[in-house]
Amino acid sequence: MRILALGAHPDDIELLCAGTLAHYRARGAHVTIAILTNGAPGAPTTPAAPTPIARTRAREAREAASVLGADRIMLGLPDGFLYDTPETRLLVVDVLRRTRPDVLFAHHPDDYHPDHRAAGALASAARLSAREPGIETGHAALDTVPALFRMDTLTGANAGTPDLWVDITATMPTKEAMVSRHVSQNDRRRRRGGHDFVDLARRQAALRGREVGVAYAEAFTVARAHPPTTPTDLALPWITPAGAPPAPQ
Repeated sequence: MRILALGAHPDDIELLCAGTLAHYRARGAHVTIAILTNGAPGAPTTPAAPTPIARTRAREAREAASVLGADRIMLGLPDGFLYDTPETRLLVVDVLRRTRPDVLFAHHPDDYHPDHRAAGALASAARLSAREPGIETGHAALDTVPALFRMDTLTGANAGTPDLWVDITATMPTKEAMVSRHVSQNDRRRRRGGHDFVDLARRQAALRGREVGVAYAEAFTVARAHPPTTPTDLALPWITPAGAPPAPQ
């Protein structure tokens, strides 16, 4: 099985679905993390830290992906100015063709961050366009359209009620290890608020876990766009408050 997680910024995937990706890796799936922007506004460049932050964040993203044993793709688009343009859509189409996923994770369409919303729109459009041979990129068109799952939002804001939850209690240490590799972001958040993204990830996973009676969980929404995605496309055991049976493994 092939999995693609498409995030706007270098730490988005780790925060929003790394525990679920770890389940896929444990089952032998090939996982790719694709990052659309360079993360340049993520921290200031100072005389004490002269390396451009985009280079630092690229290294941190590489280290985080290595914890999981995942491939990493960085498109390096400008952080804060991500739009669904013809040029950007073609880049994302080519990422899908290059990675050929069975399952695609992308941002929620009502996420608080404009880059996240743009990345979600790009994923939705590109999954269809990637199948069309008349749209030419550097790789061959897909044979099928991948299933699309929308990730949670930070703190669950504007995410509505998820469709399914994945119990990540067993893979939470991997998620935390991946988030901790983003040292520049964790340091910046500690200076701002006294806690870091590892704390935030742990609190959010605990919140989603309480909703379905487990220690830690990640929440997802199935894409309503054609062709439809269903929970069984996740190919992992899932939970709903109504007690839906787990997906086949």
